[in-house]
Amino acid sequence: MKRLSLIGSWKRLGVQVGLLAGVGIAFIGGSEPPPAAAAPVCTEEGQCTFVKPLFMIIADYSTSMNTMFDANQTRWEAAVSAIVAMVDADNGYLQGNVLLGLMRFGHDPAVGQMGTMIPDDSSGIVDGQKIDVGFYDEQDANKAYFHCNGEAIKTAIMSVPAPINGSMTGIGTWTKGAMDKAQAYIHQTWNDHPNDKAKRKGAIVLLTDGQWTDPSGTQSPGPANQNPSLTAGNLFTVDQVPTYVVAIGEAMGKMFADEIAMAGGTGTAYDAANPAQLIDALKMVVQAIINDVIQPICSPGLPRIMVLLDASSSMLNVNNGTLAGMQGMTGWDQARDALAGANSLFDQVVMGDQAVENLVHLGLAVFGYNMPAPGEQKLLVDYGPCRKDNFAWALDPASSCEAPGCTDPWGGPPITWTFKDGSMADPPGFDDQTLSHMPKCDGPNPNQAYCSGSGTSTHLGLQLIQQNITDYKAACVDPLFPYPCDANTTFINILVTDGAYDSTDAQVQMPLEAMFNGGVSTYVIGFGDVVNTPASQMKLAKMADWGSGGANDHFQADNQADLEAALATIIEQITFDPCCGFVNCANVPEPTTNEPDPLPQTTMTDSDSDSDTDTDTTGPVTATDTDSTTDATATDPTATDTNASATESTDGTATAGPTTDEPTTTVTPTEGGSDTDTPTTTNTTQTSEGNVTATAGDTEDATGGDTDSGGVPGTDEGGCGCKVDDAEGQTRGLLASLFTLGLAGFIRRRRRA
Repeated sequence: MKRLSLIGSWKRLGVQVGLLAGVGIAFIGGSEPPPAAAAPVCTEEGQCTFVKPLFMIIADYSTSMNTMFDANQTRWEAAVSAIVAMVDADNGYLQGNVLLGLMRFGHDPAVGQMGTMIPDDSSGIVDGQKIDVGFYDEQDANKAYFHCNGEAIKTAIMSVPAPINGSMTGIGTWTKGAMDKAQAYIHQTWNDHPNDKAKRKGAIVLLTDGQWTDPSGTQSPGPANQNPSLTAGNLFTVDQVPTYVVAIGEAMGKMFADEIAMAGGTGTAYDAANPAQLIDALKMVVQAIINDVIQPICSPGLPRIMVLLDASSSMLNVNNGTLAGMQGMTGWDQARDALAGANSLFDQVVMGDQAVENLVHLGLAVFGYNMPAPGEQKLLVDYGPCRKDNFAWALDPASSCEAPGCTDPWGGPPITWTFKDGSMADPPGFDDQTLSHMPKCDGPNPNQAYCSGSGTSTHLGLQLIQQNITDYKAACVDPLFPYPCDANTTFINILVTDGAYDSTDAQVQMPLEAMFNGGVSTYVIGFGDVVNTPASQMKLAKMADWGSGGANDHFQADNQADLEAALATIIEQITFDPCCGFVNCANVPEPTTNEPDPLPQTTMTDSDSDSDTDTDTTGPVTATDTDSTTDATATDPTATDTNASATESTDGTATAGPTTDEPTTTVTPTEGGSDTDTPTTTNTTQTSEGNVTATAGDTEDATGGDTDSGGVPGTDEGGCGCKVDDAEGQTRGLLASLFTLGLAGFIRRRRRA
């Protein structure tokens, strides 16, 4: 998951939400704000954990908007199509979760007089502006907000004629008048709703196709006191309301447009050169709003769930711990599938049709033996959205299987695992640190058929996640944290273990009770080969009691189906915010989740080159163990636990014994040369100049270069307000904007760009 640097701060929304100004292309008419119509998705504000933000769209309604935008459409006609597409994007999510306002502007033909109208204009502009769709009903005694008013906006925009019915002259571009009107209206909204100012955010989006003028529309640019940047700066510094700018036509690439955006705290303006780019831009805007406006507000309400998985060697054994299990038969394989497979924790459906992975931030940790110090406990991946592919890779035996220590991850002892960091290896190339891990599968006795070496120091795993919660809470209260939290953020632990811990009761009890007293409940699921022993059952009951203040019993899971059912039951007990179900993890490229696990008896050719870029489905084959925190040097290579003797090499990897009858998956190294595995998918890489190149490892399509479909008449404007071509590497134009957004904006991409 890539952290987008702008998330969490209104002062830093510009790059992501700048395109929203394109919405301002909607030039709406009518005498009164239309009432809200039913939206495809509309949640009442009281059901949300956040207060819906205000978005005032300021649209240039000058007659230059009648200029052809391409061979088939004028700028106005393209605007109508684009605004309708924007409102409908993501099943109407935007209109259901923000308060939209629309305003058009032109010029004032009689400055100083009230109620003047533009000759031949029938759209209702008075004194230079018109609010076509407001935030609320000014005539209502309760000043009720217009929730979910996107349908009214669509109806209005499609009913308004082009400026002066297509004339090329007659309406000017008094931009400051519009900015002043918007500021006054936002203040009026706050004053009419006195409890809102401290919590209801505001933002302005401005679309313009030309240089700003004086109030009469005759002087371009107007005098210095008519520079709209003055109002944009005041809105930003005093009211904390940013202004985003989209430039089309003669405004494209000009410094005056950038000046407004910079004063408004949002960087530079964004250019849209043709109708297709404008439609695409506004669809991206919906995602940008979700990412960088709603998501930071929603973020504290998203539950954080940490899964703590028993990584003792018994998880690799079957037949009451006497035999190393074959692929798919071990508790480890089944737990991995329940956590990240086809019917996993991530896929549970809540609120009618929402997958859990869209509504929570999940993390994963493991624990094993306490030797070598400090122990085998490890945070594999921290809290974040859409972690399913991270979980699957981290727990995949193939991810940690590298010759010569391992040639068959299900072959039984001895196996020496090579732990890796999936953010350093490509594939998979995760954006966040994701560490692989496996229980030890040592086999010190010649005839030993079961895996050993990793005990069950449960208290060390609990202490690890307890400290991680403390550290995370200290960091996430910062509003600039990728996913901010607050005092009301829910933290939950799910402990999956066979119950047979080597720790003392007091060692386990202390962190469980401390976390519960701090507001963090721990659900306990008994799962594994020895879960049904009386000793395990007693310990599971105690842990469930300590982790819930006596409120919960442990879940009994005798097989994978039971484990999946237990996870589903836990999820059903969590409260979710219906307004925050905006992330769709299914739309984010997943490097491993949709690929099958390696089949037995598959032989591949690999090289021992340092720059291995193997893309076969068994996972990365990287020679370096990058786990610097847990792959410690063994201080006691003969350290034992209560189950079996544990042997560890000096690089922290496990050594193990006999094989089973299970067919093997083999990676055969070759001498020299390059990796001969055939890449099965394609990934994209963005350069510092914004270009895109294709690399192996993902299934998404990538195209590079400029998608501008043609020139725009009249875009070369001389005199004041001109701007030289941007320096190499500077982010400009719609395409650069889209790249800045991460090409899909989502949620923070799971893979490095």
